Amino acid sequence: MDNLLLEIGGKELYLDIDRLSEIVRIEPNVPVTEEGEEDSEVYDEAVIQVDVTKYEMYREMIGTLLTYNEEYDEKMGLVALNKATIPFKLSYNTLLMKGIIKEL
Repeated sequence: MDNLLLEIGGKELYLDIDRLSEIVRIEPNVPVTEEGEEDSEVYDEAVIQVDVTKYEMYREMIGTLLTYNEEYDEKMGLVALNKATIPFKLSYNTLLMKGIIKEL
């Protein structure tokens, strides 16, 4: 499988979707009252809450990376990416620092 991987800036990178899910998730704090028990509150573990602001920002950053269509010299590696647009650089750096983009 290693021979199928494509290099980006001289490195083999991927998007860690599980990490993204962890980052945008909020701990469930919606009380669910069980039938027959008036005063007891149980927190439903199946409820997934998402921080909308984080989700939308990460969605836009990933979209910026996936729609980048400038050509660059692959032999120059990361040096070639220095000519990338500011939105691409900000998105790339943020996703890399938050552990959403990872090197194999």
